[in-house]
Amino acid sequence: MKTEQQHIDLCKKLIEQRFSFGNGQGPTQKDLEVLSEHILEKTGVSISLSTLKRLWKNKYKQKPQLATLNALAVLLDYLDWQDFKRANSKQRMLIGPILKWTVPAILLTIILVLVFGSSFRFEQQQGKYRPPEITGPVKFEATKTVTKGIPNTVIFTYDVSNVVADSFYIQQSWNPDTKTSIDPKGSALASIYYESGYHRARLMANDSVIAERPVHVLSDDWEPHIYSSKASTPIDFSDESFIANGRLHLDSHLLTKRNIDRTKKFHSRISNSRVFDVHSDNFSLYSRIKVDGVRDVLCPWMAVIIVTEENIFSVALQDKGCEKYTGYKLGEISKGGNDNDLSLLGRDVRDWQDLEVRVRGKNASIHLNGELTYNEVFKEDLGKIVGLVYTFDGTGSIDLVRLMDGDGQSVFEDNFQR
Repeated sequence: MKTEQQHIDLCKKLIEQRFSFGNGQGPTQKDLEVLSEHILEKTGVSISLSTLKRLWKNKYKQKPQLATLNALAVLLDYLDWQDFKRANSKQRMLIGPILKWTVPAILLTIILVLVFGSSFRFEQQQGKYRPPEITGPVKFEATKTVTKGIPNTVIFTYDVSNVVADSFYIQQSWNPDTKTSIDPKGSALASIYYESGYHRARLMANDSVIAERPVHVLSDDWEPHIYSSKASTPIDFSDESFIANGRLHLDSHLLTKRNIDRTKKFHSRISNSRVFDVHSDNFSLYSRIKVDGVRDVLCPWMAVIIVTEENIFSVALQDKGCEKYTGYKLGEISKGGNDNDLSLLGRDVRDWQDLEVRVRGKNASIHLNGELTYNEVFKEDLGKIVGLVYTFDGTGSIDLVRLMDGDGQSVFEDNFQR
């Protein structure tokens, strides 16, 4: 049976392979920043960059917190850390089968190991493949077939004639399930996006990302989805009525209609993807939100994510008593409740919470119910705001959204009075 550390090492390896991190040499800091974003959006748990760095460098005195391991397991589509360990508990036992082989087969095996062993070790050190050889320019462009709405076909054009590699792919976004093999002698690939958002498409050679291209799939309005371990793809509600009585809300009727099992773990994601004419250096976003409480869990959560051209701002709230799972990301600064005092982000999330993220000249602050909670000064230029995302444990309700520029002028507002 594997030890706890062997399970942790395996989990990290699988994440690196799935998300094409590090080209076989371990993830970069940018990789870990992106990983933190994925974990927050999928699990509602905020894991800081410093925690992920310590985990990948094995620089921790005690084993990682169970909350961290659970989040990593869920990212790999397991229920939790115990589920991951159960599924990966057996070692590959080769000795028994080898003893049943004949002597010639054993000799052949030894010869193969001697001949190919050094090459195999090199492949293992470098990752699944050797790094590609790039001898000249690489072309990678993307063109949408419709201005906004989903589904949306994007035509990718590419030229990899100056790249030497074993295989080539185009990946729609960070999600490895959207990776499609391409012909290196070809020049185009049509790909359908079923979710709006600011996607960063990747052109890949072997395990390496050799070019990226932003693909902004605009939504018609608010776009809700539900994600569960039972469904391989997100469950869409675009053809349903989910705005009534002054709030956006997926009610029990809609859940029943979509066969959502409320006894199982699932979360909802509500997004609005458009070009908001405001820069991320100076803005404020006010939201009134709550968790609906359709699932009987001990630590319900909800999060607000402000998507920019280069990164995100995010705030993750947890029920009182579960503050270690809270966190925020303001520019390049990311903090999690596991190794910071973020107790002010612990609230009764089943009650309405007034949350505001305010930025003035890269000075970012988080306000809850009119009170300042945390403040950071970031340095990076994150570009314009290009999307708003709300995620909830189970389902949640949104009562009001107001986005303003640095002068206090309204850029976008929705009170859901339809």
